[in-house]
Amino acid sequence: MTAEHAALAPANLRLVLRERQGSNKAGESLAIVEPFEVEGEAGIKVSMAPAWYDLVGDLQLRLAYDTGEYVLTLHASQLDELRLTADEAIAIALANLRREHGEPQVAAWHNLRRVSGRDDEVSSTYFMDRAFWRTQLAGHPQGLVVAVPRTDALLFAPLADAAAVASLRQGVAGLHQGGGVDYRLSSALYLFEGDRWTVFQAPT
Repeated sequence: MTAEHAALAPANLRLVLRERQGSNKAGESLAIVEPFEVEGEAGIKVSMAPAWYDLVGDLQLRLAYDTGEYVLTLHASQLDELRLTADEAIAIALANLRREHGEPQVAAWHNLRRVSGRDDEVSSTYFMDRAFWRTQLAGHPQGLVVAVPRTDALLFAPLADAAAVASLRQGVAGLHQGGGVDYRLSSALYLFEGDRWTVFQAPT
């Protein structure tokens, strides 16, 4: 058994968000990315069927697992091997996130609110923590406008706070571009309302 295969266990599941350039998926769902080919060694084409899902706007959710040395892409066949649905794997990965990096915390950031755990580098992952957003929504039932422009930045404002929403509208593109290719995530704004994510402002 390889070290990679030994690491294929629920406790090692992770999730990350990435930018799907050119996409603007209006409503939230887990739409699995179709298998595709990449060029391997000696120019040989290799088929890939990863557990990647177009989520909403230009956000793509990718399941992965931690071997202790590397974080590797989880393939759809490995999800079957674990006997987990995508939703179940995401729930486990979120529990692992909270265990390693803590519960999401909210702090004031200019006239906005910033969400993070113990490590800012994975702040964007809390976008998937629906229990957290439900708690925030309870205090702002009109809805929450959320920006996730970089992997290390997750910001929100109540929809009812017109000035804060205007700041998000004006600032999200600059925050997105400022992330560079390694950290850049989404140039869109999202609305959390009625327990669902939709695009509030289209990606640029």
